[in-house]
Amino acid sequence: MSDIIQATNIHRSFGKGDLVTHVLRGIDITVASGDFVAIMGKSGAGKSTLMYQLSVLDTPTDGELLVDDTDVLGLSERDRTAFRLNTLGYVFQDYALVPDLNARENIMVPLLMAGRTWESATATADTALNAVGLSSKHDSLPSQLSGGEQQRVAIARAIAGEPKILFADEPTANLDSISGQQVIDLIGKLHNEQGLTVVMVTHEEEYTKYCNRIIEMEDGTIVSEKKR
Repeated sequence: MSDIIQATNIHRSFGKGDLVTHVLRGIDITVASGDFVAIMGKSGAGKSTLMYQLSVLDTPTDGELLVDDTDVLGLSERDRTAFRLNTLGYVFQDYALVPDLNARENIMVPLLMAGRTWESATATADTALNAVGLSSKHDSLPSQLSGGEQQRVAIARAIAGEPKILFADEPTANLDSISGQQVIDLIGKLHNEQGLTVVMVTHEEEYTKYCNRIIEMEDGTIVSEKKR
């Protein structure tokens, strides 16, 4: 399979002068199309920072990054936004749902931003909610949903635009063990049935059962990798 992510010598630092903190220190990583990659390590290892670089949500201090054969670091901010909307999907640990919008509307927002018609966005949102087992929750506000259900809405939103890569940053962090396992099973199902490329940050070894690669980080570097 071809590489859908190619990152070379990725550095990320914050601050200036004597107060500079080096969070990523020369990361080289490739992700093949169809991979399910887990990025693991202790708190402060740089896991989420690395994912934010790979997912085009942040800009490295130095390095090169190709995503889906696109030099994303060379894009304007407007083009990077369009690239994210059309190519990438995101699931965050805090769900990132708009509280005043119902489940359907939360999914429709990025679709409308990407240029879909209202009718198309509505139909796609309903299909995505059905796919994650929330066929009876289309009109529910986030406050009317459990944590696990909110994360399912977030996953539905992420997959509704048919992304080539799904990025999940600690998607189970705020869930109990049962809900967390259901979310991981759902992401695993999407990976297996749709061939979706997934890059996931997690602390929990048991949530890596669907992964074919496990990357371990420490102090801003990759220290080991296991393949299955």
